[in-house]
Amino acid sequence: MSHDLSWIEAAGAGLLQGVAAVFPISGLGHGELVGALGQGAAADVAPETAGYLYSAVRVAIGVALLIYFWRDWARVGTGLVRSVARWPGRRREDTWAWVIVLAAIPGCVGVALLAPRAKPLLGRPLLAAVCLAGNGLLMLVAWWWWRRSPRAGGRSGSHRAPLRRGEESQSSAVELSYLLPPRRAVLLGVLPMASLVPGISGVGLTITAGLIWGLTHEQAARVALLLVTPVLLTWGLTGLPDLRRAEYDNVRGAGYLAAAAALVAAYLATVLLVRYFRTASLRPFGYYCVLAGAAAAVALSRT
Repeated sequence: MSHDLSWIEAAGAGLLQGVAAVFPISGLGHGELVGALGQGAAADVAPETAGYLYSAVRVAIGVALLIYFWRDWARVGTGLVRSVARWPGRRREDTWAWVIVLAAIPGCVGVALLAPRAKPLLGRPLLAAVCLAGNGLLMLVAWWWWRRSPRAGGRSGSHRAPLRRGEESQSSAVELSYLLPPRRAVLLGVLPMASLVPGISGVGLTITAGLIWGLTHEQAARVALLLVTPVLLTWGLTGLPDLRRAEYDNVRGAGYLAAAAALVAAYLATVLLVRYFRTASLRPFGYYCVLAGAAAAVALSRT
């Protein structure tokens, strides 16, 4: 038997997803595990309501990322126009504009096609727990790899004076245009689709690949958050139902509340994550995912 989503459940779900989807710890996986282990919290919500909630929250998280990285996306748009119109004074970041667009296309197309086919993976909390632990293990392996690479001593933020947001955007575009060839960028753009699997973080997987390919934590995190933005927007918008239908009358307001909570939480989580990766590593997130996934798997196996 299902029930409509309460305002408290909606706000809690929005806050949880806003943080977990931005941090490399899997928003979908945490939603599955909280529903299964949280004394049945929201576990019996109608599937239509749950689908509407997740779609609205994903759009809100994508909007939060757009707001934070608006300078980067404005730079991408300007670079594309400058290249197409052949404006004089072409800049190095114009190359990055084309790279980021080409990288975003596979993820958007893939998530639009695969999201409906990935629905059978939902409702399997034990699978989410195992995947969450595997997600953490992969991040720890990547951190170990990166620690032994020549780039380990060159974390962004530790070797330069603090930059203003506009300067940081321009500096990142120039740096990444040299460090990330188009082929690798396109491969990175596919990785956010891993978020379709509960317990796997598309952000974490993209950061992991970036570290292996020689980026710093800050650079890899920036690329991951930029590439996951259009994927989340595509995933959310293609999954939104027709809200004019009468069956959503009782949950429409709760969905708006969840989206608002997710937008605020995702923006604040992005601020914290970008600052954190200027001087710190992926390791704590890896430990958390391994321990949380293992503990959840043990708890679920006993029920």
